[in-house]
Amino acid sequence: MTYLRNCWYAAAWSNEVSEEPFARQYLGEHVVLYRTADGKVHGLEDRCPHRFAPLSMGCLVEDQIQCPYHGLRFGTDGACSYNPHYKALPSAAKVKAYPLLERYGMIWIWMGDEPADESQLPEDFGFLESEKFTTVTGYLHVNGNYQLVVDNLLDLTHAPYLHPAFAIPEMTTEERLKRTTTELVREERRVIAKRWRLSCPPNGPTRTLFGFKDKLMDSRSHMHWLPPSLIYFDAGAARVGEEEEKGLCLPAIHAITPETERTSHYFFGQGRNMLLEEAEADETLLGILRNAFHNEDEPMIAAQQSRMGDTTEIMDLDPVLLKSDGAPIAARRILSGMIEAEQAN
Repeated sequence: MTYLRNCWYAAAWSNEVSEEPFARQYLGEHVVLYRTADGKVHGLEDRCPHRFAPLSMGCLVEDQIQCPYHGLRFGTDGACSYNPHYKALPSAAKVKAYPLLERYGMIWIWMGDEPADESQLPEDFGFLESEKFTTVTGYLHVNGNYQLVVDNLLDLTHAPYLHPAFAIPEMTTEERLKRTTTELVREERRVIAKRWRLSCPPNGPTRTLFGFKDKLMDSRSHMHWLPPSLIYFDAGAARVGEEEEKGLCLPAIHAITPETERTSHYFFGQGRNMLLEEAEADETLLGILRNAFHNEDEPMIAAQQSRMGDTTEIMDLDPVLLKSDGAPIAARRILSGMIEAEQAN
């Protein structure tokens, strides 16, 4: 499968990586992540060039990662730095070193051959470091192609059917869909699927977790897609006619990174501007998210992938398209164009 490579992919949450070597696969490539004594994070190809043992099974010795099989050590640049068997260092003994960037409480990896460009990392996720929000984070391994996860997020018409916890008791599914106003915004490197429900009953968590008693509220759920597979989710609810920023704001990041053609890493972070110091709210919100993603979305995506046969490209199967597929199709077209342009160079 061909991926967009000269870009940033989410590799791990910052708290996942320590001085203990940490293995993960991205775009089909095995990578070992670790921190040196100065706290900096590094990423190397997770395969010793001698007998192809995983370096992630080894350990750090004076900031060098030591192969667990024969003891060769490699510096942060990927070059062999120590050979216990004789003084000479084999010139061919080197592994690929991956540029990494640590920002927003995440570690990002650059998989391409062009120089890593920090300016390409979107600024939308600043809420993860803002004192105005409290954020809960999580990780999910998905048994499906990464673009199927993006499709799922960009088309929220599945929510009334797949996520009963977000139901609105006063409204039928048909009425809920009918009362939802949508707008699709296409930009050069961004697709925004906007959704509003104005002067409608709020969903369950808005009431039960955040304590709103209003019978009617203005709600929004705007999905911003950013290449290659990042989602900034601008969600919230405000009292009827009230400015959005004065109400409940729930910004979120959904960062999907291909592991292989048929599996994906899914990093999610959910912010909130209310109940900032309440640990119980953290647990409740995280439980809601885990149930939705782990128990509802992921099994559906895995089942969907299983019915697609040998292909991981859904458009190859000539699917029936609905109006709600506009955002997923737009994102796929932009990404495909970017991949083609990158391959041409």
